[in-house]
Amino acid sequence: MRVLIIEDDSLFAEILQTFLEDNQCTTIVAENIESAKLQLQTSVFQFALLDNHLPDGDGINFIEYLKNDLPHDKPLPVMMITADENQNLMLDAFERGADDFLVKPLSLDLLWQKMQRVNNLYQKEAQLEKQAQHLSSLLDKQEQEEQLARYVYEHVAATLSTEEECVDTYIQSSSAFNGDVFICDTAPNGNRFVILADATGHGLSAAISILPLVATIKAMIRKGLSLAHIIHEANKKLCKELPDDKFVTLIGVEVNFNSRTLELFNGGMPDVISIRHDKTLERFPSTSMALGILEPEDFDPGIINLETHPIKNLFFFSDGLIEQKNSFGEEFGMDRVMEIISGNNSAEPHVSRMVNYFTVFNEMEELQDDLSMCDLQVDALMEAHLYDKKETTLTNTGKVCASLELCGGLIGTSDIVGCFDSLMRSIDVVGDMRQRAFTVFAELISNAVDHGILDLDSKLKNDFAGFAEYLMLKEERLGNIGEDSHLKMGFEYSPITNEISFSIADSGSGYEMKRDTTMDDESLSGRGLSLIEQLCQSVEVTPPGNQTSVVIKREF
Repeated sequence: MRVLIIEDDSLFAEILQTFLEDNQCTTIVAENIESAKLQLQTSVFQFALLDNHLPDGDGINFIEYLKNDLPHDKPLPVMMITADENQNLMLDAFERGADDFLVKPLSLDLLWQKMQRVNNLYQKEAQLEKQAQHLSSLLDKQEQEEQLARYVYEHVAATLSTEEECVDTYIQSSSAFNGDVFICDTAPNGNRFVILADATGHGLSAAISILPLVATIKAMIRKGLSLAHIIHEANKKLCKELPDDKFVTLIGVEVNFNSRTLELFNGGMPDVISIRHDKTLERFPSTSMALGILEPEDFDPGIINLETHPIKNLFFFSDGLIEQKNSFGEEFGMDRVMEIISGNNSAEPHVSRMVNYFTVFNEMEELQDDLSMCDLQVDALMEAHLYDKKETTLTNTGKVCASLELCGGLIGTSDIVGCFDSLMRSIDVVGDMRQRAFTVFAELISNAVDHGILDLDSKLKNDFAGFAEYLMLKEERLGNIGEDSHLKMGFEYSPITNEISFSIADSGSGYEMKRDTTMDDESLSGRGLSLIEQLCQSVEVTPPGNQTSVVIKREF
């Protein structure tokens, strides 16, 4: 310890100096206040012993300088040593900041005990201050990271759901970050996707669990993939990227305007409620595990196919709605949800009605989990699509002809369907015709690659368990395509006749196109080929079945 002794009695100062140096201290003696100031300007001390009666002033008036005005801006432990036994002087010294007080004559051992006690207190305070500064730094860093995470999350979330026609949504977070997310988007084939996902827990960890899912789903919708394919790929990605104790529950709906059907997936979420035209309610419980739990080969999404005509609305929500408790510990509950929906005999939207009832029930209590609701107005959506004002062509002259051939491994790595869609957009093919052409082209490319070049058996897709095996086999065989494999495509568009024609030929052994226009709701294979016949003016399959030519004509 480095000690400054401010004492004008040279004999007493020498006694203090000898004693302290015997206790491994370094000491400097200053005979007056001015000398002490000079020492403090040039050196750093850990302790000061201060006499009161000094040649150039009273030591008690020097205490505040030692505490507040030192160059290194750190208060110095100060002990006053004086012959005055005046208690008012002691009180004044302590009020000015003295740490202790001793009266001459004194016990050197007592002096040393008191110095150690005071020094230990200062060291603890310094350690606490250092820890507080470190904690403050960590909190600042955490706040900066949270601000960055919030910016990233809000930027991503802002791209997910725009105001979609006939899709009424409500979302409320229980914290700064939301573990629930809506995705509303339209695929190039015109199918409408409405997806609600809910990650484990809430807050930042839940939001981070959701982010990997978002980009995957958005990208696959843009590629025109089916709901079954999207669910399988999302589960595969989450299994790979999330910790074992994290998962994502999800409700997914794909509305197909051409077939006037919808596909519904419920993985770990509360029952989806179907509100029919006759005002009866039907519940669709979860038929699958949440995403991110089972490995792809074990995952079996129980997707159901429904006709749209009996359904007026589909109402679904996260468990934050039914599991919220009020001040009495009572849950909002599924029975209450059913009662509110069945009792809605007015024109009030289901979401706003549910929010009003929930607000009264909750009495502004803090949310225990993120809360999301969605009312998909199926009947209004189908009607809006049917009577939607159709876009007219920008020109009635000209023609576009294009051909493309892919060979070898590029067949598996090229976005052929996306390229075709970009071509149609670049030449301003009108929306409804482009969507029909995209549907047909995507199905025929899938047949040519999967069943022609890769020789995959479509019967594997007859159930959703086999669908996982189908995707795994496809991925494996895509990586082993031979250089002699090829895919040839021809495209022609005439705005004069409002016709699109294209032909697709592959190097496979051929297949017999199924011409039965009936669709088996329990089967995933065959329905695409039936749909092609319905969407095209003509379909021609050239024996042995590895070349198909179609003509699509706009009918109005």
